[in-house]
Amino acid sequence: MKKLRVIQWYTGEIARHQIRVVAACPSMELVGAYVHHEAKNGVDVGEIAGVDPLGVRATNNIEEILSLDADCVLYNPPTERYDEIIRILASGKNVISIIAGWNPKKRSCFPEIVKACEAGQSSLYGTGLNPGLSYELALLGSSICADVESIYIKTCEPQASLSEVFLDMFGFGKSEEELASGPRGAYSIFARSLHQVTDLLCEELGLPHDGTDFSYEYEPATKDYEDKIIVRKGTMAGLLLKASTTHGGTPVATIELRFLLGTEYVGESWLADGPKQGWIEVDVKGTPGSRLTHEIYADNDLDGTWATGTKAINAIPFVCAAKPGLVSPLDLPLGRMLKLSS
Repeated sequence: MKKLRVIQWYTGEIARHQIRVVAACPSMELVGAYVHHEAKNGVDVGEIAGVDPLGVRATNNIEEILSLDADCVLYNPPTERYDEIIRILASGKNVISIIAGWNPKKRSCFPEIVKACEAGQSSLYGTGLNPGLSYELALLGSSICADVESIYIKTCEPQASLSEVFLDMFGFGKSEEELASGPRGAYSIFARSLHQVTDLLCEELGLPHDGTDFSYEYEPATKDYEDKIIVRKGTMAGLLLKASTTHGGTPVATIELRFLLGTEYVGESWLADGPKQGWIEVDVKGTPGSRLTHEIYADNDLDGTWATGTKAINAIPFVCAAKPGLVSPLDLPLGRMLKLSS
C-alpha cells in the first residue's frame, strides 16, 4: 500500500511530537518540514524532534517545501496564516491545521481558499482539542436531543507545557497595567477562531443566530511561579476567554477557555465556575438535555500538547480521502487511533 507523504509545517512542541508519531507509522512517510527560525534551517527533523536522524532536512524556503510531492501538510502556526494555507492548498496538498480552518467563511480570503482547493483538488480541515474535540463532543451530545436550545462548552486547561512564546503572548506574568495595554491583539485572534466554531455549531444544528460576543478577564497568581517564565504573585496566572454566537443578544453557542499555569497558582473561586469534573464540559440544553465531560491524563505535563498533535495525525487518511474543499468533522468518519507498528 502506498504510504501517505506528510510535511510538517512549523516545528514547535506539538509538531515535534507529530514528527515522532509520523516517523513511527508504517502507513506514512515524513518527506519535509518547514521552519521559521534560521537556526533550524538544514537540520535533520529527527534532531529537531529529539530522536535519531530521519534523513529529512528542514527548510525555511517556502518555494522548496511547496515543490515537494506530498499528500498532506500538518500545519501548526502560532496564529492563523491563510496566506500560507492558500498557497499550500493550491500546490495540491491537503492541510490539517490546529490553529485555523474550522470555518473561515466570514474571512475576506474565503473565496481564495475555495479557489485554491479547486486548483489543487485539496481539502482544509481544522482540528485539535479545543475547539476541535470540544466541538465534536457538542455534536455527539446533541445526537440524543429532539431539539436543541443552546450549547455551552467549558474548558480548564493548564498551560505550563506550552513554550515561553505562547505563555508570553497570553500575558502570563504581566501586571494589570501591562495587560491593559498589551495582549488585546492576541485575544482578538482567539475571538475570531472561536467564533468560527460557535457559528459552525449553529449552522450544523440549525440554531438561529445573528451576532457574536466576546469577553476576557484575568486571574492573579496566588504565589510565585518560576519555570519557563517568571510569574510573580499578583500578576496574571489565569486567563478566561469567552466567545459566543448570539441570537437577539442571547448566547446560543458559547466556548469558554480557562487557561492557567496550574491549579495551585489561582484562587479556588476562579476554578469553581469551570468544568465540574474533567478537562472539557459540554452542556447541550434541549429535549432532553445532554452533558458530557472529558479528561486527558498522562504521566507528564505534555498530555494536552501531545493529544492535540495526535488528533491531527489520526485525521490524515480521512482528510486525504475527502472531497476537495472545506471539511468539517461531519464530513469524515469517526477519527480513531492509527496502527503505529507493523
